[in-house]
Amino acid sequence: MKRLIAILICGAVATQTVALADDDNPSACGAVLCLAGLIAGGSAGGDCKNYMTGYFSIVKFHHGHFDETGTSNARSDFTDQCRSVGPDTKKGVNDRYGNVQSGP
Repeated sequence: MKRLIAILICGAVATQTVALADDDNPSACGAVLCLAGLIAGGSAGGDCKNYMTGYFSIVKFHHGHFDETGTSNARSDFTDQCRSVGPDTKKGVNDRYGNVQSGP
């Protein structure tokens, strides 16, 4: 079942059939949907690479060291720019990937 959901999510991103709100950031929505698909057991297709690169390029440092909290907060602010996706999905993505320095 998780695999089916992941395939549907990845397919929606690939075909751009997801209805975005007028004030949505398409990059944020793409990142959330791709990473949620990975969490559900899917694989990130070629279309997801740019979205994931954008998400994982958000990195904060404090006194020259990786700042997990700052990075997590900045990535959460980024995913919040996608209002079309529910808060539980965004929270799941940020709980899993918000405080890691580089992507999967």
